[in-house]
Amino acid sequence: MDSNDLQELALRMAAFTDLLEQRADRVADITETNAHAVESAAVTLVEQGRSLSTSVASAIRDETRNAMQALHAETKALRSAQLRFTTIASLALLIAAAVAAGGSAWMMWRSHQELQRAEFAQGVLEATRSGAITMCGDQVCVRVGNKPKRANADGYVIAE
Repeated sequence: MDSNDLQELALRMAAFTDLLEQRADRVADITETNAHAVESAAVTLVEQGRSLSTSVASAIRDETRNAMQALHAETKALRSAQLRFTTIASLALLIAAAVAAGGSAWMMWRSHQELQRAEFAQGVLEATRSGAITMCGDQVCVRVGNKPKRANADGYVIAE
């Protein structure tokens, strides 16, 4: 190899080195541009993520608040219905107790009347057996004794 070849080789090497440096600069520029784009995209994604998480948290908070309000309203309505049911049931029990007490009182009154009738019939039967009441032909006769005792001021006397 002679000096011309060496010079030409050196020139080619310099041109090749220059080309490599240009490509390296271009790759560095592209890499830097891409890094800025990736950084910008990352910042945008972070901001969008924050915005999205804030809006999702806000939506969840609003939905939770709405659900709680609906639950409170439903609880209030259920308590009101329970109070109405309890009141109606209590009134129905009071009415049933009053009807039962009234029916029992009526039955006692009727039983007392029947007992008085039975006592009257027993008295008439006893007077008939003793001969104080008898039939005198077509008429009912009562023996009152020599000195009749008055039962009351209506003219009744006690049969002996």
